Order: sequence, then structure tokens, then C-alpha cells
Amino acid sequence: MREPKSATDLLTYRLLRLSNTLGLYSNRRYRKDYGVTLPEWRVLSIIALLKSTSAGDIARALATDKAWVGLTVKKLGRRGFIDRSRDKQDQRRTLLGLTKHGKEVHDAIMANARRRQKRLLGALPDGTVDVLIDCLERLQSEADLMLEEVSQDARD
Repeated sequence: MREPKSATDLLTYRLLRLSNTLGLYSNRRYRKDYGVTLPEWRVLSIIALLKSTSAGDIARALATDKAWVGLTVKKLGRRGFIDRSRDKQDQRRTLLGLTKHGKEVHDAIMANARRRQKRLLGALPDGTVDVLIDCLERLQSEADLMLEEVSQDARD
């Protein structure tokens, strides 16, 4: 393993740079083609995944601030992407779902995301995609453990 000579050689820097580059691409593409920002897309994607969910559930799924999710939900609602309904089991809870328009936009963006993923993974040498996915899962598990350790230290 090569010893990093500078911050730009660190794995965290490389992953952040890749993530930021792809985020900029997605934000520009989705805004131009679909009128949706990347943060709005992230909220739409969680609603599509969970079918009917709350802002709190979305915040937990995205590991982000509930207030930010609430503002994004309001914007998406005003623009006809999502609708709200009362939870039949808990009348205090508001459930969010995609409207027909929201589903159409979600599906179009998802098709674009699949094409982007195919292109990116196509840049890798044959036989390495599964290894990459496995490595990313291992890195995420280790990062989760590291976060839990530092969180536990903060509680002690």
C-alpha cells in the first residue's frame, strides 16, 4: 500500500472528489432536463423506494436534517411532485407519496442514473465491478463502526 504524501492521496479525499464531481453532474443534468435539484431528487428517490413515508423517515434514510427535508418536501409538494395523506394508524403522522407527475420524473431520472452507472462501471477493467461493490460495502461497514466509536466516546 502506498503511503499518502498529501491530503489529495487520501482515500477520503478521492472518494469525496468523485462524489462531488458526480453530484455536480447530477445536479446540473437533473435541473436542466427535469427541473429538479439533486437534493430534491434524493428525497423523491426515497419516497419512491418506500412508497409511502414520512419526512422523518426520509431524514433518517438520507442521514440528514429533518428541517431540511421538510423544506424540500414543501417545494416538491407545491410543484406537484408529491402528495400528503394522514397515516391511518397514527393521525398525527403525515405520509408522503409520489404523484403521477412525480413518478414520471422519478422514473426518467432513474433511467438516466442507470445509464450513468453503466457508463461509469464500463470504465473499469473486466471482472472488477463485483470487487469494487464488495470493497465499497466493506469500507461503509468500517466507516459506520468508526462513527459509532466516536459517537460512543462523545457520550462517555
